[in-house]
Amino acid sequence: MSRRSKGHDYLGWALVATAVLAPLPLGGIRAFFFMLYAVVVAVMGVFYAVGLYRGHVRPRLPLSAFAIPVVLFGLVIVWLLITLLPIGIGAAPEWAALSPLADVTGRVSIGPGATFDMLVRYLTYALFFVLAVQVSVEKQRAKTLFRLIYWGIAAHALLALASLTYFGDVLLFLPKDAYFGDATGVFVNRNSFATFAAFGAIMGVALVFGDDEDDVARSRLSRLLVRLGFNVAPLALIGLALAFSHSRMGMFVAALGTGVVALIAVFRSTGARRILAGVLIVVGLVAGAVLANTGGVLFERMATVDRDADIRLAVYEQTLDLIASRPLIGYGGGTYEDAFRAVKADPISPDVTFDAAHDLYLELATELGIPAAIAVVLSVLLLAGTTAVAAIRRENWMIPAASAAAVLAGGVHSLVDFSLQIPAIVLMMLLILALGFAQSRPIQLSGE
Repeated sequence: MSRRSKGHDYLGWALVATAVLAPLPLGGIRAFFFMLYAVVVAVMGVFYAVGLYRGHVRPRLPLSAFAIPVVLFGLVIVWLLITLLPIGIGAAPEWAALSPLADVTGRVSIGPGATFDMLVRYLTYALFFVLAVQVSVEKQRAKTLFRLIYWGIAAHALLALASLTYFGDVLLFLPKDAYFGDATGVFVNRNSFATFAAFGAIMGVALVFGDDEDDVARSRLSRLLVRLGFNVAPLALIGLALAFSHSRMGMFVAALGTGVVALIAVFRSTGARRILAGVLIVVGLVAGAVLANTGGVLFERMATVDRDADIRLAVYEQTLDLIASRPLIGYGGGTYEDAFRAVKADPISPDVTFDAAHDLYLELATELGIPAAIAVVLSVLLLAGTTAVAAIRRENWMIPAASAAAVLAGGVHSLVDFSLQIPAIVLMMLLILALGFAQSRPIQLSGE
């Protein structure tokens, strides 16, 4: 094994460890913890760059391989920088000065501090994704990292169930402030945990149908036992944790993502696996129908949809008013809470604070303006689209299919919640997407 290959192995393990450990301090939502992870990712980037320079080699997958997403996201980074500069273009509205944290002199952003934090997050996400793509080009390493991520999410599911039951419904071994009786793992709320677990469920289904299809070294019985022990058992654990999260949308996006993978498996697998994929789809539909006619906390919460929807619709309507006031330039990255406070009205209680719009796309349009928001979303969709096409056309469909389904799950959940505003969830989704994108390239290398 070459020194470069070992370096990629070490970097891959470090990236997986970062994504798996990132949720531990409340999903990385506290600025201190995310800045810590930002430093870790930056250090990994420096070591990778030094390795390229000393070895006189190029990256495994150049940025030109995904040039359009790079350009789109790069323009967003430039726009965030512009909104921080006191250049007197599109200065923040006068009411923004009422905020004790605001420094709006000549700036687009009504909260430069929050915008700087968002800039750091986006730069970290970009570097993390680029590094993950580089280590995922080699086929066997990508499969190994994929399994490690899956088992890491299963470990979070086990911790969530243990925290809920054995340890007495705690959060990081401390008493909870909310979401009593729900599995939240190390996340603050059930919906964030459910999105994280949904990624694991999607990966598990992909492994069940696509794992070791090219492995002829072991006997059929050996492959079956490995699949049951390392693929099916963690999937059952993740599914149980999802059920105990009582997250309505989390369960839906998990079913959506796993259903997409199973559907791809129907067309891409052969023999018994094709039959199993079809059976799984039927069983999922039957299970959904049975659950819909049974009691339980999850479906007691279903009864509150109308009440929740009234408040959500009011938030959305008032957020749209904000967007209409500054549709092109927004109010500055990370400033949704301050901006929304200025327009909040009935039926929303004045005592209630919204630091997120419960819709990622409306929030991005509010903060960055519509053009930049479109650029952010489109940059991810183009990458996910590449993995979706590869899942349909390429022989090694497992990882690309899981990547496309994970982005679908996260994107759909973000229509009604703030899962992709949680740094730990974004890092995990980007790592899965990077694996799928690297394995979607026309040429896959078997060695380094």
